[in-house]
Amino acid sequence: MHKRTLVIFCLGWLASLILAGCVAGYYYMNFQNLNQILEKYKGCVMRFNICIDYKEWNGTVVWYNDTIVPFGCNLLEATEKVATVNSTYWPAYQASFVNAINGVWKDNSYFWMWYRWINDRWEYGPCGADLYILSDGEILMWRYEIPNYF
Repeated sequence: MHKRTLVIFCLGWLASLILAGCVAGYYYMNFQNLNQILEKYKGCVMRFNICIDYKEWNGTVVWYNDTIVPFGCNLLEATEKVATVNSTYWPAYQASFVNAINGVWKDNSYFWMWYRWINDRWEYGPCGADLYILSDGEILMWRYEIPNYF
């Protein structure tokens, strides 16, 4: 009886090793396919339009049309492509706060707020700029203003 138990144990152990090898092989092959897909699309880009509105500071509005960024780029990264940005990451919100754009710093009442063009009107951004992933052809704006929360 002892010999039979040992044989069953060894067969179970061998079956477990084979199963573990199959699972590992499956995930390895899928990971290789994912790397091939990512490599294929590496360098793919999208275009969007971005406005920086300094009207409250010096009366100017600057547009950067057909700005090219990689797919998966967030708004903060995209803004850094067209402007000098100073931001602070806030762990409590898991998002970054924009302190200054092109040397125009927030003060006690004026802040940099971002908007997106949706349904023929500007809407406040729904999250932090570093959390917002851009879409191809999107229209966005940074505005230096006293926030008007509704």
